[in-house]
Amino acid sequence: MKDASPAPVFLSDYAPFGYLVEDVHLTFRLDPQATRVLSRIRLRPNPDVAERQFFLHGEQLTLIAARIDGAPITPEVTPQGLSCDVPDAPFTFEAEVEIAPAANTALEGLYLSNGMYCTQCEAEGFRKITYYPDRPDVMAIFTVRIEGAEPVKLSNGNPVAAGDGWAEWHDPWPKPSYLFALVAGDLVAHPDRFTTASGRDVALNIWVRPGDEGKCAYGMDALKRSMRWEEEVYGREYDLDVFNIVAVDDFNMGAMENKGLNIFNSSCVLASPDTSTDANYERIEAIIAHEYFHNWTGNRITCRDWFQLCLKEGLTVFRDAQFTSDMRSAPVKRISDVIALRARQFREDNGPLAHPVRPSSFVEINNFYTATVYEKGAELVGMLKTLVGDAAYAAALQEYFSRHDGQAVTIEDWLEVFEDVTGRDLGQFKRWYTDAGTPRLHVTEDWQDGTYTLTFRQMTPPTPGQPDKAPRVIPIAVGLLNPNGDEMRPTTVLEMTEATQSFRFDNLASRPVPSILRGFSAPVILERATDNAERAFLLAHDTDPFNKWEAGRALGRDMLMRMAQTGGDAEPAYLDALRAVLRDDRLDPAFRALALRPPSQDDIAQALHDAGHTPDPQAIHEAADRLGAQMARHMADLLPGLYDAMTVPGPYSPDAQAAGKRDLQGLALALLTRLDAGKTARAQFASADNMTQQLTALSCLMARQISAAESAAFHDQWQHDRLVMDKWFALSVSHARPEDAAARASALAGHPAFNIRNPNRFRATFGALAGHPAGFHHASGAGYDTLADWLIRLDPLNPQTTARMCAAYETWTRYDAPRQARARAALERILATPGLSRDTTEMVSRILEA
Repeated sequence: MKDASPAPVFLSDYAPFGYLVEDVHLTFRLDPQATRVLSRIRLRPNPDVAERQFFLHGEQLTLIAARIDGAPITPEVTPQGLSCDVPDAPFTFEAEVEIAPAANTALEGLYLSNGMYCTQCEAEGFRKITYYPDRPDVMAIFTVRIEGAEPVKLSNGNPVAAGDGWAEWHDPWPKPSYLFALVAGDLVAHPDRFTTASGRDVALNIWVRPGDEGKCAYGMDALKRSMRWEEEVYGREYDLDVFNIVAVDDFNMGAMENKGLNIFNSSCVLASPDTSTDANYERIEAIIAHEYFHNWTGNRITCRDWFQLCLKEGLTVFRDAQFTSDMRSAPVKRISDVIALRARQFREDNGPLAHPVRPSSFVEINNFYTATVYEKGAELVGMLKTLVGDAAYAAALQEYFSRHDGQAVTIEDWLEVFEDVTGRDLGQFKRWYTDAGTPRLHVTEDWQDGTYTLTFRQMTPPTPGQPDKAPRVIPIAVGLLNPNGDEMRPTTVLEMTEATQSFRFDNLASRPVPSILRGFSAPVILERATDNAERAFLLAHDTDPFNKWEAGRALGRDMLMRMAQTGGDAEPAYLDALRAVLRDDRLDPAFRALALRPPSQDDIAQALHDAGHTPDPQAIHEAADRLGAQMARHMADLLPGLYDAMTVPGPYSPDAQAAGKRDLQGLALALLTRLDAGKTARAQFASADNMTQQLTALSCLMARQISAAESAAFHDQWQHDRLVMDKWFALSVSHARPEDAAARASALAGHPAFNIRNPNRFRATFGALAGHPAGFHHASGAGYDTLADWLIRLDPLNPQTTARMCAAYETWTRYDAPRQARARAALERILATPGLSRDTTEMVSRILEA
């Protein structure tokens, strides 16, 4: 039965575990239906805890036997765990439990993926493996023995012994249970080696299913570049003799940073030119870096409790963004990150799922692996670096690593390091961690006798449980341009600390054009009265790449808002501005592609809602289509030449320069397809020697509803490649007509290759429906109903994926009353499902509270 009201956990209730764990020995006797797990845990009383109770977490376990210091005991066992009396002195607890990996469809704990044993223990999966204090502040040294017929047996740390049917691993570094990992199966390795700065020789392996060996080279290259970058930029070396990565098909997340044994969703590590796009390569590079960087920011230094999740994730996201910026184009990376932040995190902050970067309570921690914790958490690290400066940031990080190595820490510990290093009081900055919501930054200006004044007013709207917000520290990067386009004042960081604050610029020869929030120096919404002439000026002349792009985005946003409301066409001046960007060969092709893409349909819906209008998803969809047609006609004479100029000669390479050219060529192809009835796209589809160009051509044809032959050919060519078929499923739904999108997703769910138990395939199909604004929010309500039907089916199998996909409904209150009624009915139907999981119950309840 579903819990009527699952009990929340509060940050304020934190108390340390009453016992310290010295070390852990685990033995696994693998069997699909009846794996035996034998644990031996050495503990001693925690001298810092006066009143101690011995409780070990454990869920879905069959207890066979338990002993303390060798003597059998009969503990009290509940669905949540085990408790018993223990000595007030050091002791050893032993347990033998039985679990059924083959029946574990939730993909938490130990489970089977296509015959391979694998684990996922973050956040609270270890308690489904054996009885243990499954909390991140309990850190211990693990030794693991694996027994079974599988030829490859892997765990954390270094291999110490092996024999016929068994292998042993020892991890010398204390870690919390969420970082435990085990993999066993028929695997082959793509090996390499890395020598650290101090001379340690490290064996590297990417383990895959037979047949995938040819898709590992790029992942290995990205790993070695990540390891070298970590040494050069942060001074952190790898600390074990071996580093293993395993590709797993059935995985709820992208990857997991288990100490020495990273487990990856296969889509985030396997790559080849014929099966992977440029975007896949960049994502693989970033995720491999992210998980490797966790070795220090997450593993060696971890979280005291799950409320501090942003500490490891925000910092590591910031570091992987630095890495990608160094490997590729820093401006393009920054713009791409802000696009994602606004699409996911701003939307989250503006709706019923809003929560602080460090929440104060939760029901199910899995529901807080969010854009707020990850992406906004990274923005806070970036703001901190901006405020204290590069040198102080570097010094603070070295002090953080030195002071807290081997510890489980808090946001307070993190900020204290910066305070000690810089002498700054960061009490006001901490509000970024504790207060939800996206601040609105309203700006007015004044010009008198050579003095230019900017006056800022900050306000953060109410969010669930937080009606009033005090002012935050906001770093505002500002530059000033002359009317001729020259820069009269370079970028200056203004530090705003009050609700309203003015900043003066004296001795100016002429009234400047301001470039405000350069580099997106803070995650805020800037509100300033301006006109299209100034935006066009900034698009042409701003020296800050982000604000140059932002000016074009603002032009496109306002244009599409008017077009959606009036049914009219784009203004010639806007099309002229885009044409100028298109033909400006001085600009990076990847930047030009970003600048030429209009804001998303969801972005326009939110902008209309923020302006006090009720968005019509169908009208927005039609406006976007009209704009595309007008862009194609307005640039018709330039498109063939641009398409040819962006052709990359020679064998495929995923490097940033080549990828940027293919991106701009793909944009030109999308516009050309509107003019030549798909002739160029069909030629590219037929001749493509890499997945980027083949999939781009197919996407262009699907978008115009003229892809039947090519879609069938693509399906037949790639039906045996699971990752490529995910792409086909997703495109088939995302390019369906709005009125057909729900039916298309339902039809694909009947395809022989659809598997509800595989998160990648489920997300490709129904995530694409949720990401089709006009289709999901269609007036018929079919999108709402279809997704609800499938989430109800998925929840008993995989609550974690179900709950996360419920976020598709979080914007339901911004639409008209009939749509709201249909969305509410779908949500209430989900909530009324007998036996609904705690994960999904919490998410749907929060969404309905809007």
